[in-house]
Amino acid sequence: MGSSIPIPSNFTAKKDAILASLAVAEPSYRDLSPKGSVDEAIRPLIERINALEGVVTTSSCAGRVSVFLEGSRHAKPKGNRDDAGEAHGGLKEQATVPGGKGMGGRWLFVSHSPVHFPTRGDSLASQLGMCHQHELYDNQNAIEGSQVRFARFQFEPMILHIMTASLHHAQPILAAAINAGFRESGIQSLKNLDDVNAFPMVAIRSSGLALESIIGCVPDRVKDTSKVGSDGEDYVNNKDVHSLVSESYLNLLLNVADDRFKSNTERMRRFESDLFEREATKSSNWEGSKTRQERKRAEGLKQQEEVRKIKAQRGSLSPITGDENLYTDQAALSAG
Repeated sequence: MGSSIPIPSNFTAKKDAILASLAVAEPSYRDLSPKGSVDEAIRPLIERINALEGVVTTSSCAGRVSVFLEGSRHAKPKGNRDDAGEAHGGLKEQATVPGGKGMGGRWLFVSHSPVHFPTRGDSLASQLGMCHQHELYDNQNAIEGSQVRFARFQFEPMILHIMTASLHHAQPILAAAINAGFRESGIQSLKNLDDVNAFPMVAIRSSGLALESIIGCVPDRVKDTSKVGSDGEDYVNNKDVHSLVSESYLNLLLNVADDRFKSNTERMRRFESDLFEREATKSSNWEGSKTRQERKRAEGLKQQEEVRKIKAQRGSLSPITGDENLYTDQAALSAG
């Protein structure tokens, strides 16, 4: 990728460090994601991308279904991550905190593949990490209050961050992502281009497939004062997370998420196909500066020979003695 563009040595050092970390075998490998490792569904794509020159993945997620319990709105941020990406190579990414996320929030349930629970057994609410008591919350007053913490069902499509050695390396990746349907993709870190250690980062994402719904809560009155952390967070058990919706609604959400997993997988395949078709075309068409000079010289000599042949056929035109005569005789031929 971008073979004619020099790759800074500090980029190469960063890429080598990330690849060395990814090469660590499980269970020794750990990253900052809830799962703690790279999704198997996206690993082949990551390996193909990382084999290209001038690019390296820094975080990824193949897509996931999750139930996330918000943190306390009054707790101090602890750095818990609730983005969709798993950081590669130990690189840290900024935690997000809307609605209390990153402030003591935690996952009640996470799956990186479509969810199909057994038809018999515990309720869907309990399998998603909650207590099935939605009937208790028909009264609006029960879920009001400044301390209420909501549980959110989410489907998040693929997210991929790719660090690039230059904008020339970033452009084909961004084009392939947008063409594949990841229309909210973009290039980050542009304000830091004067920093020799900062490189353009392509963020591949799509909000069109995302799904989010509040399905449970820890009501305002639930507070275990015997388990208050140093950050002020109130630790609650799963039995304190009460479902706000019916089992049929939870089943509907899971079915919708299943369909979106399929669409997400198709977009991933389109992105991979488009990106590597572009790379194949660039590789076959690329030529170095010396090769280009030789090609242009050969083309010029061939053109001069063709003009000489035309002159010889007409017999009335004077021989060509230089480039200036060539251009003059070509103009005369065009006019005549």
